[in-house]
Amino acid sequence: MNKTPYFGQNFSLDEVFFMFEINRNVIKKRQCFLFIVIILIFSVLYFKIIKVQYFGGNKLSVMADSQYSYKEDLTDANYKLFDSYGKQLMSYNKKYYVVILPEVFLKDNQNANSEKVLTLVYTLRNYNSSYDLSKIAALNSSQKVYYEIDASTYNKLKDIKGVNGFYTYIYSPLNRSGVWSIENLLENPRRTQDNKMKSGSSLEMQIYNKTKNNEKSQVVFERDINGNIIGKKTNLPKNNVNVRLTVDKDIEDKIKEVLNSSENKNYGQIGVVLMEANTGKIKALVQKDDSKPNVNLGVSTNHGFFPGSIFKVIVEEAGLDKNIISVNDKFTCRGLYEEKNESHHGTLTPKEALTLSCNDIFSQIGNKVGFNNFYDNAKSQGLFQKVLNLDSEKEGRFEVKNPSYSNGSLGLAAIGQNIRITPLEAISISNTVINDGIYVKPYIVDAYVNDKNKIIEEINTTSSSVIEKSTAEEMKKQMINVVDMGTAKSAYINDMEVGGKTGSTQRVELTGNGKTAQEHSDGWFSGFFKANGKYYSMVVFVQDINKDSQSGGNTAVPIFKNIILKVKQYLK
Repeated sequence: MNKTPYFGQNFSLDEVFFMFEINRNVIKKRQCFLFIVIILIFSVLYFKIIKVQYFGGNKLSVMADSQYSYKEDLTDANYKLFDSYGKQLMSYNKKYYVVILPEVFLKDNQNANSEKVLTLVYTLRNYNSSYDLSKIAALNSSQKVYYEIDASTYNKLKDIKGVNGFYTYIYSPLNRSGVWSIENLLENPRRTQDNKMKSGSSLEMQIYNKTKNNEKSQVVFERDINGNIIGKKTNLPKNNVNVRLTVDKDIEDKIKEVLNSSENKNYGQIGVVLMEANTGKIKALVQKDDSKPNVNLGVSTNHGFFPGSIFKVIVEEAGLDKNIISVNDKFTCRGLYEEKNESHHGTLTPKEALTLSCNDIFSQIGNKVGFNNFYDNAKSQGLFQKVLNLDSEKEGRFEVKNPSYSNGSLGLAAIGQNIRITPLEAISISNTVINDGIYVKPYIVDAYVNDKNKIIEEINTTSSSVIEKSTAEEMKKQMINVVDMGTAKSAYINDMEVGGKTGSTQRVELTGNGKTAQEHSDGWFSGFFKANGKYYSMVVFVQDINKDSQSGGNTAVPIFKNIILKVKQYLK
């Protein structure tokens, strides 16, 4: 066998070929391994690039923007509040600012126009002597310095160009002067009383959670690597969630005009709730003075106000619906619970007693109908419970547990005494009547919408039949009769269907940690009317009337009428 030398050793050719074959296999394996390693490294790098581009792009973009721009919020509102027709409900103040960037201002203005620099320096100092830019070097150079100015000063400074480390902008915070308006209450997730966060289940917090991820409108000042401003743009959010209410701004404004008119100047507070009868959409929820706790929600009370005679509708409904009384029954007034000049109305039917608002007869009717029956009827129509679930909203209640005939508390409850409800609760008394016995729960948030008022999520309400249609029809006739010839004559409008029930009450509130008792008298009118082919329900509540000379009939009723005349053209 032939031997071939290989690295100083003698091998046969077969052995040499075998060794070469082995080496080739080793090389191939190493090549494959190296190829796999390269592929893996490439794959890791590829996926990192993809991750950065598609998942970290926004973060990097924000970082880049922050390096080459200054951003200022244009408002503290992170969503828009619309009325039912897309009109903005919130009003805004205007604040004007000069912003100085000390490090840039001191370092990069050597070549700036000295006249412009001096104009800025002296204009600021003239507005406020403490705004002294000669002392800017003493400030933290890494922080922006804000100087609030007025509109006139802003107009003098806003067009100055070529001064580095300086810019102006306008900030528009929400106008919170009417802190107790329904709009401000809905917009604010914090309580007016103590600035604590509102209840997590409240309507306000539901709105907050829907809108908390919204972006705010901003002005962006673009800058170069040295910090010098080279341009400006406005960023408006495109995908925000906004809130549309059921209310009509035009109607609310007109009601405000009535409440603040000269004829109502002696009333410190008036509450009005106006609702579209068949839908439950609240078209207006306003009060005369929004600097005071919202009277429609009963905020300043523990559980609202005494309803007085408007509660008689609930009592008679329960009696008629359960066939405990009939429209033909006769009751004799004994003069109990009556004012001296109203004593002894004689013998009356329930309809006649409602028209004259006879307390004695309705105390008798209440004793006959029974507490459980008229309580259940009230409860089924949204009384004694929150309506909108607002954080500060109160829920009514009976102040006397289990009123009885023996001590007279049942008769008093039947005429709306020792009972508390809110005007917002009271809207359903007339609304169930005009809705043929169907209770429609009032609501105020219509939908969540985009910036163009297009629906993202629509909100609906609930309804249920609570009294017989025949009962509702009878009460409707009786409430119209109250306006035609009873205690609400001043609500009569020619060629318009108007009905309702008056109420006049006296209550005692404890003040000063429950140590001082104060007497109050209030006027009510809970009614309905038909305008442009549709029914509407409305409650007018006048707080603190003169108990000796005033009643619901001569306070709340005229306001009710004036509101109808003022808003009827806006009702669609």
